[in-house]
Amino acid sequence: MILAGISISALTNQGLFGRANEAKRESEIANIKEQIALDIYEKQLEPPLGSITDAELEAILTSYGTINYEEDGTIKGITTDKGYEILLSDIYSGGTTETTPEEPPADPLSIPTNPATTIAEAQSDYMLAKTVNSPIQDEYGNKITVPAGFKIKVDDTTNNATTVDKGIVIIDSDENEFVWIPTGKIYTDTAKTEANAKTINLNRYTFDSNGNPTAQNDAVVETYYQELATSTKGNTTAKDINDFKTKASESGSGGFYIGRYEARTGTARSSAGQALTTLTTKSSDYVYNWVTQIQAADLARNMYQNATTFTSDLMNSYAWDTATLFLQTCGTNSKYSRQSRVSSSYSSTGTNNQTTKDVQCNVYDMASNVYEWTTETCSDSGRPCVVRGGRYGDSGYYTSYRFNASTSGSYSEGGFRPILFI
Repeated sequence: MILAGISISALTNQGLFGRANEAKRESEIANIKEQIALDIYEKQLEPPLGSITDAELEAILTSYGTINYEEDGTIKGITTDKGYEILLSDIYSGGTTETTPEEPPADPLSIPTNPATTIAEAQSDYMLAKTVNSPIQDEYGNKITVPAGFKIKVDDTTNNATTVDKGIVIIDSDENEFVWIPTGKIYTDTAKTEANAKTINLNRYTFDSNGNPTAQNDAVVETYYQELATSTKGNTTAKDINDFKTKASESGSGGFYIGRYEARTGTARSSAGQALTTLTTKSSDYVYNWVTQIQAADLARNMYQNATTFTSDLMNSYAWDTATLFLQTCGTNSKYSRQSRVSSSYSSTGTNNQTTKDVQCNVYDMASNVYEWTTETCSDSGRPCVVRGGRYGDSGYYTSYRFNASTSGSYSEGGFRPILFI
């Protein structure tokens, strides 16, 4: 009996039960700290931006427990209903002035490992440290998933887009930008009015002279072109086209991302065979031209080669055609699929810096500047690689245009665009 008593004692206050209770206590405290920090940050996003008053701060803290004050009247922290003592300095380092504070410190270990829950939260800089994807909804209830390491960019350059139909832009810590291409039904008002809803089905399309789309699925289109899982012609196919179709569908993530700009690089390119440099999708960098289709595919799929929660790849025909349909359905040009060049001269940094811009829903240059390599395959064994879009040197090329080239083709007017899917 004495041994039994010792064993029970070992399992209680100082043993396994004690350690389990302490772990539970620490977890609960960490969760409370995180929620308070997020409440404070959301309040600071309200006009006037970056401010929080004493009354607002006290109202937030009171919802979590009893406020404790210092002798000078400043807030020391709270005592929760479970008796946890939480210091304000462990949660928030800003004041209650009208200046823009630092990001809410919260618990540095817990913030990156929890997904964001709102568009407002997804705009925060601490999103860039997250290690998980964040599936959220816009104010109309449309789905969007922010990949780990990205945040939503909302400013004048994105037309302050916070709803899917306007073209939501994400940006990573290296300033690479992508635009969300939704699939399925898109609502454009808070009432979810069916008459105002748009439907963007993930598919391959052909577009007639009026821009009317015809879904083609896996068919051979325009006699020669097909999206193959593998090819024996020497060109590179999609990393896994079936995986993309499953994940990007309405029943999957409900969309995918394409580069906001044509593929870019920090060093201007001038000839075929020039050494390959780092791929970006930054507005300030140079257009990534003078590459073969095989090189473009390698660059795109290795852009985020260490990512474990999403995949990068070269644009495939499903992605190109679905993006085209979205842009002409929700953008300002209802015939964007048939839009040709907006300028007859080449812009090394894209039409972003020209007076006349080729842009729909925050996506630039799918109708202009340089045509772009894709993973689609042409049945012509000598020219199996397929490019899409318009180019500055030929008014006969347009957004949904297809033509083929050789595996060794590398051109000044040829570029590409990466995609991300989750």
